[in-house]
Amino acid sequence: MNIKEIAKLTGVSVATVSRSINQPEKVSPETRERILKVIRQLDYVPNPSAQSLSTGQTRTVACVVPTLRNEFFNQLVEGCQKVLLQANYKLLIYSQSSMPGQERPDNRSVDGMVIYVSDFSGSEEVREYLQNVKVPYVLIGNPEQMGLDGPVTSVYMEDYEGVQMALRYLYAEGNRIFGVLAATEDTFIGRRRAQAVRDFFEEYPDCLCRMQFVSYGDQLRQSVECTRRLLEQGERPTAMITFNDMMAVGALRCLHSGGIRVPEEMELIGFDDIPLASYFTPALSTVAVPNRRLGEKAAELLLRRLSTGHEMAQCVLYPVELRLRESTKNLVNSGDL
Repeated sequence: MNIKEIAKLTGVSVATVSRSINQPEKVSPETRERILKVIRQLDYVPNPSAQSLSTGQTRTVACVVPTLRNEFFNQLVEGCQKVLLQANYKLLIYSQSSMPGQERPDNRSVDGMVIYVSDFSGSEEVREYLQNVKVPYVLIGNPEQMGLDGPVTSVYMEDYEGVQMALRYLYAEGNRIFGVLAATEDTFIGRRRAQAVRDFFEEYPDCLCRMQFVSYGDQLRQSVECTRRLLEQGERPTAMITFNDMMAVGALRCLHSGGIRVPEEMELIGFDDIPLASYFTPALSTVAVPNRRLGEKAAELLLRRLSTGHEMAQCVLYPVELRLRESTKNLVNSGDL
């Protein structure tokens, strides 16, 4: 079975079949669906090498994330993949934690990239990294904090506000000694959320904050150890926040092992609202982020860039929400915070 036979069976030209596969936006939905129906019935699979030679496109997108050990990034990738598959694109996934040095996807092997910018020590390093990306890309991150010049298309969430939202709730509950498990500040996400913590405690000088930093990698093991250190530093906190839900799992483990009841003796709020958060014991209160939607929107913006060929300077920012469950004492309307 080849493309000529598919054209004959569907009553369209070979060029229309080709466009339906390689440039679906240029074919009417009715015609494309008729062609795809025949393709599915005949189990036809286009030759990717021939496609690339004839169109100059690989129909492949690379997605670069800091790690795949955190469920947040898995959900983000799933959202990205969902949109790309619908547009007949393949997705290559790269984890920075497993990429030696400055290794990156070969620009010749992909049409575009979705890049989660996090694991960099400074803006100069980010600029150098992105200068070597010769294909259209969309960032998941805050380009203003990175100090990037020129048009940048990006997607992110209001995580600074999310951290402060969690702290305000715990303060309203009467807590004055806080423990914080933070991401290291050589990452953009860690720096931004740590600043949210510092700004909060500057505004509320009647509080005491103890912060421990957890790096990417084995965050579960590290968060257990960091929680233990927090508990050994003088008067014990009565509330904790963590910069992601994976850290909260480690914190819960340590608290349970130490016989500290959650939330009676220690209230705990995570960040991300990964699918397992509501299944923890106790169910985890957390700052909910539209994890999959971030990936979906990044892919949608990238496909638009690939379709139009135009640079865009657009930043899409998604709100976050405080979801209260069993690891905090009172279930109140978080919209009032």
